[in-house]
Amino acid sequence: MDVVPGEGGTPVAPSRDAVLQIDPLPDSSGLGATGEISMNTRSAWQQALNQLVERRTDVLHVDMSRVRFVDVAGVTDLAVTAQRLPEGQRIVLHRPPPQLPRILELFWPGIAAIEVAA
Repeated sequence: MDVVPGEGGTPVAPSRDAVLQIDPLPDSSGLGATGEISMNTRSAWQQALNQLVERRTDVLHVDMSRVRFVDVAGVTDLAVTAQRLPEGQRIVLHRPPPQLPRILELFWPGIAAIEVAA
């Protein structure tokens, strides 16, 4: 089981009752995610990413500031989506959970189509 630090250093693990809410961002071309990205919510995450790439803009924003957990499969979905983007298009991740950039760097170092913004 993946365990990641939560607020105040408290360990956070995926829950069996995981929920993922996806909403459009009001001021940019992108989406906001709230909850967990794990086995239980993976189909919703994949659907959201597929809809995101249908937008015809150079920068696709994903606000992850309210995502408390993301597993390796969720990061894999993100990386595969980024690799499908046309030349010049990229995904900007805003405030992702701390494990996400580490997983990206470990398995997909230097993936140009993903930018992590703090």
